[in-house]
Amino acid sequence: MTKLAAVTASVLLTTTAFAQQDSQKSLDYSLDTGNVEITPAGETSTIQKDEVEDDEPFLPIFGKEAREKGYELPKSYGVNVNYMNIHQNINVKSIQFDGLTIPFINRPLKPDLFKIDVLSTRQRSHTETLRLDAWVFPFMNVYGVVGHTKGRSISKINVGSTNPFVNKLIKSMGDMDGIDFVLKFKGTTYGLGTTFAGGVGNWFGLLDLNYTRTKLNIIDGNIKAFTLALRVGYRFALPAIDTIKLPQSKFSLWVGTMYQNVDQNFHGKLSKLSFSPKLQSLISAVNKGQGTFNVKQKMESPWNMLAGFRWEITPSFNILAEAGFIKRNSFFAAVEYRF
Repeated sequence: MTKLAAVTASVLLTTTAFAQQDSQKSLDYSLDTGNVEITPAGETSTIQKDEVEDDEPFLPIFGKEAREKGYELPKSYGVNVNYMNIHQNINVKSIQFDGLTIPFINRPLKPDLFKIDVLSTRQRSHTETLRLDAWVFPFMNVYGVVGHTKGRSISKINVGSTNPFVNKLIKSMGDMDGIDFVLKFKGTTYGLGTTFAGGVGNWFGLLDLNYTRTKLNIIDGNIKAFTLALRVGYRFALPAIDTIKLPQSKFSLWVGTMYQNVDQNFHGKLSKLSFSPKLQSLISAVNKGQGTFNVKQKMESPWNMLAGFRWEITPSFNILAEAGFIKRNSFFAAVEYRF
């Protein structure tokens, strides 16, 4: 459940690409959005000076100077529709219940009276987001995202008590070892990010930074996440396919790594959760509507590996996909339109 913030972070995996052709004195540049090509020295640019002056967009900054030198910059703005699916393990340090009372006499129970040992936790979620981006500089893209997340986590837990008498009472209710603690969640994610890119020849390197917040329906407050992703890849041209009227396009492949720093302490009301039948009967007996839960956890690893591709079908239409593996399994796909 609470690992969902990794999703929010993971939903901003959209990448950029920049490549420089030193030997040919030409620059081939793409930043999740399009291409830039410098006309080699001695050749005439296809962009006329009066066209640059008449049609010069506000962004990117220094775009006019770049075009006057022969650059063909990508269209300034983009809209992406993204999908992310994540499976990951979570290391839960503790689960604690508070605000519970003894039946009939309404005396408060100590928060540490229940002893909950977490054996393992596996979380699965999917997120759909809309991303808007713009070129600020010819080498820098900024973006904002908003979307919806839905998923669940399953923990295997042993339930008992630090009090011998209460522990015996709990065990008399049935086997409380290895039961499922299932949390279903959904919420809204929003955030901002930026991507920097550079390259030599057809090789490129990317640095993506973003910060997101996610509001879940089962916890109080927001989940905050910071994500840093590094990618290195190679870009090449694909020939036109005349039979289906597909023009020449460009294709990029990359590998990389991602780091995520996510809030790990969560608080909410027990009344918002649904438990397995055995645990539900125990919680219902001592919760009069004021019971809360507190969860402390950490990621199994803040790092994982990435591999992906992007197909620039036209300057206005791109598709990309990326997979994450080692410690965190993910699949990301996006469709982009530039204008």
